[in-house]
Amino acid sequence: MMRNTFSSQEWIKFIGKEKLQTFQDSFARVDNISLCFFDLEGIPLTVWSNSCLLCHQIIQNNKKRCLEEKHKAICFLKKTQEIKWFTCYLGLTYFMCPIYYNNKLVAIAYGGGISTENSSVPEEIVKKYNIPLMSHRKLQRIGELLVQTMALVNFDIKALEKEASEHIVGTTNVFSGLLSKREAEVATFICKGLSNKQIADKLFISEKTIKTHVSNILSKLDIKDRMQLILEYCRIIPNDK
Repeated sequence: MMRNTFSSQEWIKFIGKEKLQTFQDSFARVDNISLCFFDLEGIPLTVWSNSCLLCHQIIQNNKKRCLEEKHKAICFLKKTQEIKWFTCYLGLTYFMCPIYYNNKLVAIAYGGGISTENSSVPEEIVKKYNIPLMSHRKLQRIGELLVQTMALVNFDIKALEKEASEHIVGTTNVFSGLLSKREAEVATFICKGLSNKQIADKLFISEKTIKTHVSNILSKLDIKDRMQLILEYCRIIPNDK
């Protein structure tokens, strides 16, 4: 049974850090912005993509001021739980995007590092550090797109568990009518990840008999191997592990 709350670290592990980093790199490259994911305390979960050179240099000399502004924005976002656009003391525009899982705030996407039409960044600095020029409205659309994209991985765990439970109840045995009672037992154990020996021990029969059942199962279901059985049926088999 999955829990109803996740920490930022559990979320990044569940989503896959490498997959999230790849998505982040692509999103930042396509929209020409800096982007990084943080936990709710402001600690990076990923490596900055397309990092702003000006920020990188300034933060070395004025790290405290930068951190204060970041944490102030994070506190505001945690309170409102809505995307926030802001301009830092350097004149660069950013957004902070809330990330939800199981309808709970678990992480923050921090993106931007651009100069807008209302920016106070001197032109020579923009050129020297190759700061992207973008309208504020365009950055808003980019932030809104990120919100919508990340909403795709905001699963309601209770709803999923209820749906799975109802499906299982309505499908007492997915193999009914396709396999014999014993073959259905063996197929169910295979879907739960048991080896032939483990299944034999549970059913108190020989491993050779299990191999025969497996052969019959593959033939009756018209599938090639036990991996195909797992891929096609395990999602609707109750798992007691």
